[in-house]
Amino acid sequence: MRTLLLGLAFFAACDNNGRGHGADLGVTVGDASVPSPDGGMSCLATEPDQMGCACTDGPTRSCWPASADARARKVGICQDGTQTCNNGGEFSTYGACTGAVLPATENCTNGIDDDCNGTIDCNDPGCATQAACQTGCTNGQQRPCYTGPSGTDGVGTCHGGMQTCAGGQWPSTCTGQVTPTAEDCTDAKDHDCNHLPGCLDLFACILSPACMSTCTTPDPMCVCPMGSGDTATCPGNMHGITVGATLTNPGMTECCPCTASDCGDPACCDKAVCAGNAKCAGLTCAPLPSSCNGRVNADCDDFPEDCDEPCCPCRNCP
Repeated sequence: MRTLLLGLAFFAACDNNGRGHGADLGVTVGDASVPSPDGGMSCLATEPDQMGCACTDGPTRSCWPASADARARKVGICQDGTQTCNNGGEFSTYGACTGAVLPATENCTNGIDDDCNGTIDCNDPGCATQAACQTGCTNGQQRPCYTGPSGTDGVGTCHGGMQTCAGGQWPSTCTGQVTPTAEDCTDAKDHDCNHLPGCLDLFACILSPACMSTCTTPDPMCVCPMGSGDTATCPGNMHGITVGATLTNPGMTECCPCTASDCGDPACCDKAVCAGNAKCAGLTCAPLPSSCNGRVNADCDDFPEDCDEPCCPCRNCP
């Protein structure tokens, strides 16, 4: 599922009441390279990667993979790829972004910006400690340096340091730099410098107690879901919402009655309160399978991600 691959399985966008749907969290992250806070990637026409977004069958568009550093796009050797609108039957969606030229490790002697950070060879901080760049210098002269993985400088807590010339030679170390370390799931900082701070870093924090949602005291008229994660379910006349969520706290998922303001949630579009609501257009509603025992999935708000959940009453799936 696309959201899982992006490390955002715990989170989804808030509605007008400030509540998040399902087991997801609405967050605003200052790093522009973080995927959109609705738990998936944005399908705005301006987004560089439209994988999974609806489209008109046939056309091919230029793209930049969502998994790549947004700062590197069209810098140095980096070039866009292409993605094609694939016919999926009733619904067509863009496929993967392929053919893009992505950042590589900087070659410090070839006169090319291999890592797509706007600097070339020995002017690249990543080359400062390489033998090819240990040239003579003037005492007191300084230059930036960074020995962390390509694409992590300036991301999260990571930043470069400085070298100071002494004895007519550059040092072999980089003073003051911060390179990636293990993610700390209890704060909102991106310690491993992968653009995913705190609980947003699914790969590092999925099993951390700090990032696990529990339901203890639901709001009036609401109940706790049965089960947890993607398989959690609510009574058939309710849908899942998340309250109290932050970057370091996944909040509490509870099951609440559908209201008119919830009609953007496919779990509510089969309810009388959402009959004829424009937000439900494009969804196909059908009776739940008997295996659902009259219960609905607590997280039915992201398609095609949730197409594998059988207990979503309304769907938008190929």
